[in-house]
Amino acid sequence: MNKSIGLFVSSFLLVFVVCNGQQGKWDFVLNEKDLIPEGTAYNAYDSIMYIGSVYKQKIIGIDVKGRVFEVIGSSDFGILSPIGMEYSDATKTLWVCAALAPIVNKSGENEWVTTVLSFDMEKKKLLKKYREYGEDASLFLNDLTVTPDGTVYATESVNGWIFRINVKTNLLEKWIELKGYDFPNGIVYDTLLNTLFVAVDQGILRIDPLTKQFQLLDSPEHLEPGGIDGLSLHKEYFIGHQSTKVSKFYSNPQKTRLVSVEILDSGNEFDSSTTGEIGNGYYHYIVNSQIRSGVDQEAKRIKPLDSLEPVIIRKLKL
Repeated sequence: MNKSIGLFVSSFLLVFVVCNGQQGKWDFVLNEKDLIPEGTAYNAYDSIMYIGSVYKQKIIGIDVKGRVFEVIGSSDFGILSPIGMEYSDATKTLWVCAALAPIVNKSGENEWVTTVLSFDMEKKKLLKKYREYGEDASLFLNDLTVTPDGTVYATESVNGWIFRINVKTNLLEKWIELKGYDFPNGIVYDTLLNTLFVAVDQGILRIDPLTKQFQLLDSPEHLEPGGIDGLSLHKEYFIGHQSTKVSKFYSNPQKTRLVSVEILDSGNEFDSSTTGEIGNGYYHYIVNSQIRSGVDQEAKRIKPLDSLEPVIIRKLKL
């Protein structure tokens, strides 16, 4: 373990479980049942999973030995919670879509705020907040991806925009309006094709960053690629989270058409599986965020601890 990371190891425990009969699959069962995790990121150099907690308003890390430590504390988020995340190995920067999420948030505030944050992970400090509070409260910056040149693209789910952080100006700007498509969510960048892929309610969109042209990937109706939350790309297939299952959507070599689907993982333990991240030959993902089942909407608060299940973070060999 990196020495600077080791200094942040906390006293709370993590149970490490090897699933019998499932070769290449490990479960990390967290004691903090009220995390309500949503976003994931992966630090390949240090082999660390980052998990964002919506309710506790913090980011934790899990190393290869199953040790848990606090990465970014709630004091660094203020009234915000981490949502979508991605780690840049090149700059050692953790990029986070953050929001004030009424009810599923300990702040007690009841307004809507959304922004993008960047953290220096060597110094464990906030680098920049890209939107000020009070700016266009109808927006929701949900997930993001980082290209090799450092450009950040973020999905805006309510109005159907893609935002971009321009490398030259270091400013967050509206980039593309995805007219005709609903609730842009997961986003991933294909380095070989220089192409963005975005999950929308209708399926998966392909976007050319040079021309800003976009189109929906052709797909047989029975594949049902709509409603994906977290989206990743591994070789010839996409990995998509659809609440109670994680699926592999195979494409043609040009990635213009989806051709087949295969369940990567599912089971009774799945409860709003939101996102995952590929790293060092494994897929690391949230099995049961309980982001819906764990919230009492009528009372407008998280349910009691005895109504929640231990949070499962899974590592699966690809």
